[in-house]
Formats: sequence, structure tokens, C-alpha cells
Amino acid sequence: MLRALSLATVLVLAGAPAAAQTPPPSRIDVVARGTAEGVVVRFELDRPSTRLAFARPSVIRDAWRILTPGLTLADGTISAEAPFDHFEIAISPDVAEVDRTYMGLSRIGEGRVLYGPGLMIEGIETRLTFATAPDEIGLPVENPIQGYAYLGPHSAVTETTHGVAVAGANMPTALAQRLETGFLRALDAYGTRLDRPLPYRPMLLASIDSPGPAYFRGDVTDGGVISVRFHGDDWLAPRPSEMTGVDLFVLHEAFHLWNGHLADPTDGDTAPWLHEGGAEYAALKTATALELLDADQGREQLARRLNGCRRALGVRDFDATRLQSGNGPYNCGVVIQWLADLERRQASGGTQDFYTLWRDLITQALAADGGYGVAQFRAAIGADSAVNVLFDTPGAQRWSVLETRLAALGVTLENRPSDTDLMSSALFHVAARNCKSSYGFYNNPGALKLEGADCGPLSGEPVIDSVEGIDPQSDGRGLFEAVRARCAANRTVRYATRDGRVLEAVCDAPLVEPRVWAVVQAPPLD
Repeated sequence: MLRALSLATVLVLAGAPAAAQTPPPSRIDVVARGTAEGVVVRFELDRPSTRLAFARPSVIRDAWRILTPGLTLADGTISAEAPFDHFEIAISPDVAEVDRTYMGLSRIGEGRVLYGPGLMIEGIETRLTFATAPDEIGLPVENPIQGYAYLGPHSAVTETTHGVAVAGANMPTALAQRLETGFLRALDAYGTRLDRPLPYRPMLLASIDSPGPAYFRGDVTDGGVISVRFHGDDWLAPRPSEMTGVDLFVLHEAFHLWNGHLADPTDGDTAPWLHEGGAEYAALKTATALELLDADQGREQLARRLNGCRRALGVRDFDATRLQSGNGPYNCGVVIQWLADLERRQASGGTQDFYTLWRDLITQALAADGGYGVAQFRAAIGADSAVNVLFDTPGAQRWSVLETRLAALGVTLENRPSDTDLMSSALFHVAARNCKSSYGFYNNPGALKLEGADCGPLSGEPVIDSVEGIDPQSDGRGLFEAVRARCAANRTVRYATRDGRVLEAVCDAPLVEPRVWAVVQAPPLD
């Protein structure tokens, strides 16, 4: 009887219907409003839930605080014991930037920059709108949750038919105007020359309120929103040399709206030199056309890229991995685009150029699957292009062949190593004769330091005051000639260190003047 009763009980329990499960929300409406401390964001769910997870993990949420009683926020998840259909979060500006992680909120004068994707809930349609005060505006108007969004005074906004620029009221007028002018005019130039309008109005957000520690930082999000952030009082009166880098960055990122967002670089990981070189060269051309760079500065930029590419590839046969990280993709990418531009202009009498090349690449990509890659680019430039010298010519002949091809395109090169080039050449030459493992130099003002664990007499990371009685940081040519003479005679090279020692390093091989090209003549960039 006990067994029969037990079985009957089991059968009854097994046949009982399961408790109904509440379906998860299908949509969440998010409204952000500004406060003195930052923003308050209200989430409205179309169905109750007890747990929601944010979709994006790489977002700083240290300054986020749940305002709704009974809910908790931990490890990117909002949870409660009882179902909830709304909640509010107060977000304060982040206190520091973290590499490869988006700030949830930052300041831009009296306004705020909110990272929209940080509010997305995993697996649920999330829509963001703004509750603005009478003197405020929220931008972009369409799909602000896709990328960075601005919430703040309308007076900080400059709008044109091509784009939107926002600069905090505390930004120096000259800096704000230069950023706005470069960005908006670049959009006009790229849109016209590529003959391809963007499906949105791009936006530049410029702030001098970055918490640091980076001196300058910028990035691009979906929806065509570019953020540039400056840290420190130096930006209240920036030096011209610093502004050149900022100009080029803004113009570079603006071109990516076409060759990185509108069209998809399918070889972006294996051949970043294509889309990065395209954006970098577009920045040089546009900066010259906008008179942000003069002709001499443009040639200096080209020479720097040419020499950087030469260092990256050396005299080895082509190795694609050398153009997948570091400065190689940018330096060689510029050289590749420069060569293609020069060839098209020369062959067409000026009717074809860099822009028509990229117009065709982007048009073909959008007509197909939206992507383009190295195969399409190399087909467009042709088998006889000087670009192919970099890829296909044996490394030992690469640079002499390229110099000849450049000469045929109207470019004159001369070997003009700077004092810094000569200093580096001499120091690295002697270090190579003495170090058995990796080594390098920290060239800080007044404190030149050799780093290397196994460098014979130069071990111990000495701070170098002079070499052969010459200050390396003030007289690179004098240093080079003195070291060359000692090496030619197979004599030691003497180093005076900050701690009063004299170190004698072996030099048993001749020192050869480095090859560092200067572009002394070339067709105009613009």
C-alpha cells in the first residue's frame, strides 16, 4: 500500500501544469535628462522583468547609481527580487579615461556627452530620447543610442547642411573655430569629390574637459559621431605643432565615415594599410587644400611617411605582417595612396586622382555586398603601378626602384638626415655592437637613457651626458662624425654618464650615414 500510494502521488505531481512564465520585455524606452551632476536616465519597459543585462561590456560604469528602490546594479546587470517595469540611473562624468573602454559620460563645457550604446539592454530593442530644458538640445535626433550623443546648450552647436560641430563654451575660440572649420569643410570636400552623400549628418564633439590621463584622445562611433577630447591647461593656448596633429586627426576620422563606415574594409585586420592609408592621405590632401598645411609642411609629412615605411619594410622581401600593426600601416598606407594619386593625375592630365579612385571603390562596394579589399584596390591601380614595387620587388632593390619610379612622377628625393636621425644612427650602431639582447633609448629632454639588460660595458641603463665629449641631444651631426671616426679606427667609443662614470664601448664596424629622404620637389598635394 505504501508503494502504490507513493506511485500515485508521483503520477499526480508529474501531471501538474508548469507555472506560466512571464515573457521578457520586447522594448525599452530610455529618456535622458541633464542634471547639475550629470544625467538621469529613466528606463521604461513594455513588460516587467526581474533581471536585465547591459549589452556592451566595454563601458565605464563606475559613476552609475541606481535611484529606484529595490533594484541593484552590479557587473553590468540590473536585478530585483520583485518584477519591475521602470527604473532610473544617475550617471556622473567619469573621473578618468581607460584605454579601449568607452566613457559612459563626459563633460563638454556646460553640456554632456553620453555613450548611447552603453545604455543598450542585451537582446531587447532599446530606444533613447532626450528630455531637454528650453535652452538645451539633444543630438543626434535620429538613433542617438547608436553612438556618442550630445545633451547641452544649443549655443554650443554649429550646424550646416553637411554636418554638426559642437564645442564647449570653455574651449578657446581659435581652437573651436579651427576644429569646426576643418571638420565641416572636410565633409563638404569629401562628399563632393567622392560624389557620395552620407545617410546621416556627421557630428564632431570637441571638449577640453577630458579627465585624462591622455593629453589628447579621439574616436568615432556609429551614426557618424566623432569625439575629440583634450586634457590639461596647455590646450587653452595650444602650440601650432600640436594643432597640426589635431587637424590631421579630425580630417582622417572624417574620411573614415566613407571608407570605414559607409563602405566596409573587408581586409581591415589583415591589410589595415588600405583603409588607414586612405584616411591618412585624404587628411594630408584636405589639410593642404584648406591651408592648414603649406606646401613645405605637406612635403615634410610625405617624407616622414616615406621614411617610416622604409623603416617598417627594410630591405627584406615583402611580409604582410609588418603592415598589420604599429605605424607601418599608416606610413606605408600614405605612400601607397600618394603613388596611386600621382599616377592617376599624370596619366589623365589631372581629370583622375585619389578621390576618383576611392569614389569608384566605394561605389563598386555599395553596388555589391558593401565591402572592398586589397584585390579590388590592386585591380583598380593596375599591374604596372609603382605601388606594386613595395609588394613585389625584392627587398634589396625595392627602394632604389621606388626612387626611380617617383622621379618619373615628378618627385625629387635627397638624403637629408636630421640631427635626431644622425644621433639615433650613431647610438644604435654602437649599441648593436655591444648588446646581446634587446635595447633602446629614452630620449627625454636632458636625460638620454640607454635601456638594455645585456649590453656589456653599457649595461645598467646609464643616463648619458655626453659621447666623445659631445651632448648627443644638442649636436647630432657632431656626435655622428665623432663616432664614425672612432669606429673607422676600430677604437672604443667613450660615454660620460650622469653618475660620473666613463664607459668605453666596442665599435668594430664602420658607421654609415643613414638614408633619410627629404622630398625637395613634388606635384602639389591638393
